[in-house]
Amino acid sequence: MFKKFLHQVPFFRFLIPLLIGIVLKINIPLLDINYSVLLCFLFVVAVFLKKNHPITTQIVGVAIFLFMLAIGVILVHIKQKNIYPLANKKMLFVATVIRNPEEKANTIKTILKIDLIRDSVGWVKPKTKVLAYVEKDTISRKFKIGDRFIAKAFINEVKHRNNPYSFNYKNYLKYKQIYYQVYLKSNAIQVIENARESKLILYFACARQKLLNIYKLNNIKGDEFAVLSALSLGFKTALSPDLKASFAASGAMHILAVSGLHVGIIYLIVSRLLLFLRNRKSGRVLKAFIIILVLIFYSLLTGFSSSVVRASIMFSFVCISKTFTRQISIYNTLSASAFVMLLYNPYLIMDVGFQLSYLAVLSIVFFQPKIYSFFEARNKLVDYLWQLISVSVAVQIATFPLTVYYFEQFPIYFILSNILIIPVVTILIYGAVLLFVFSFSGTISGLIARFLNFVTQILNDTIRFIENLPYAKLDSLVIDKIELVLLGFVILFLSFFIVSRKIRFFRTTLYFIILFIGYNILTLVICSKTTMFVVHDIPKHTAINLLNKDHCQLYTSLDKKTNSKEIEFFIAPLLQKSKVNNFVMYNNEQADFLGYYSLKNIRVINIYNSNILKYKYKNKLNIDYLILSNNIKIPITDLLKYFNFKQLVFDSSNHKYTIDRWTKECNKLNVNFYSIPEQGAFVRYL
Repeated sequence: MFKKFLHQVPFFRFLIPLLIGIVLKINIPLLDINYSVLLCFLFVVAVFLKKNHPITTQIVGVAIFLFMLAIGVILVHIKQKNIYPLANKKMLFVATVIRNPEEKANTIKTILKIDLIRDSVGWVKPKTKVLAYVEKDTISRKFKIGDRFIAKAFINEVKHRNNPYSFNYKNYLKYKQIYYQVYLKSNAIQVIENARESKLILYFACARQKLLNIYKLNNIKGDEFAVLSALSLGFKTALSPDLKASFAASGAMHILAVSGLHVGIIYLIVSRLLLFLRNRKSGRVLKAFIIILVLIFYSLLTGFSSSVVRASIMFSFVCISKTFTRQISIYNTLSASAFVMLLYNPYLIMDVGFQLSYLAVLSIVFFQPKIYSFFEARNKLVDYLWQLISVSVAVQIATFPLTVYYFEQFPIYFILSNILIIPVVTILIYGAVLLFVFSFSGTISGLIARFLNFVTQILNDTIRFIENLPYAKLDSLVIDKIELVLLGFVILFLSFFIVSRKIRFFRTTLYFIILFIGYNILTLVICSKTTMFVVHDIPKHTAINLLNKDHCQLYTSLDKKTNSKEIEFFIAPLLQKSKVNNFVMYNNEQADFLGYYSLKNIRVINIYNSNILKYKYKNKLNIDYLILSNNIKIPITDLLKYFNFKQLVFDSSNHKYTIDRWTKECNKLNVNFYSIPEQGAFVRYL
């Protein structure tokens, strides 16, 4: 069975070892590149073996596998090698805006390409990307792709705050080849050139803005404008957090990201318009060329986002396969498109969208026909609804583990959402195309716009209705990488059983289910015995966490109402993973000048103002950890008069210059210290 599949899907043979090589090198950066070169050499030797040798086929097969694995390792090695080291200091540089600026509460967020940077030798060309936050003013608000400027600022390495189980933003940016960040004040920037980037990219960026203006000119605004812009043009800046949360809770978040569904609709529109070209081979070639060209234009129009590019490449391969072959293997087409994309950028394998989109398509191709065959509908409307249901269920089968792993929630009414929403989205995309086509006519475009406004309002109301249904979503679903892998094997071997009907695959599925349950029980037992002392790394705040089994006491300057996002992002992951039932927050500044905490055999004191100097001391207090907060103006020598401690901890409520002063004192006095802003959260298991 599997040999037949490999024969029909040759690209799958190349894709799997390439994936293994990429993942190995990403997770083991020190993996020696020399072994990869050796494997490439063995491949060349295998190819030149005598063909009449009885084991030649097997040897060549193994050699191809090892060769592609080596290619995966080499591709990641090249990406890692091309990182230009930037010192964490103030530097003069010339940069170009390469990402559409996004307006935040106090800054403008964008991505810069550093064209030139001045070091001790002179001007160099690092050609590296930097995440930039620019002070919001009239100049930065006008930034657009292609603008070039000179600036002087601190370029810092992106750091992981190391809060237990929290999202690793550093890795997220690393997989996008972004290793540094910079904050720019408006008076430190001098624009030297406008619209320097590729004229083609700028042309399509301007074209997208003109299409967005068509919506505004036709009185489409508010949430309707935000949703229509995201659906048709991939412009998501106008989406409010509440609206995003509503789509996520209802299981319809995927429609806001221009990807397979949207590109598929564009593909169908163009394909149907060109049906007259299908009779001759030259016509079919011309049709394929036009469709691929339109998909490229649409990718550029939507900002050339990775999800659109990915979907466009997949549909381009489908189009080529239909043109030049009679029998199309969708598995081979998908493998070929993934193979090409990973050759271009191996880090795409770590992209959530890449993983979910390919798994979703594979799941539809494999499971949907089998689910659809369970029920035969004679009525066309019932048949259409059953198709939507079977597709929705098929998608969830394969993507469920990843959805839970990344988003820690699962929408209960995803079937209802897709039945109600996908037809509406299809209508909206067709309507948006018509609006753009007839925008020259005020009367026609006005009628289409009113219709689009009405349908989009219905869509938004439907989303909110589903969100407010009882038990609309399962929250706090936390699984780790091991559980993710085990669930993946359950689905894989279940698929083998469905295809082959062989009992051994069913038994293997049961084994992995038992392993999954056993691992969960083991995790619960470990969590029930875990005791931790954590000082979290939360910018401008103190957060001391004492976790004892399923009880947690947090002493912090955070407020539940005003700092709810910080609590959810930096602290909640630890509470969820540790299965905490009792969580209590205390204001750590209620006392006069310090807080005293104890857990098991450790004693901790947190000093947050200088009032301690008003008190006389007789005997030193013996403690384990002394935490300094709020930039207190106390010399380390004075602290040594009050306390005997094992380690000083500088939390994130302190400024850099204060920590630098303390660091110099500690080094002179030979005092053991830990700087949370520099080293991440302070974690001790007890």
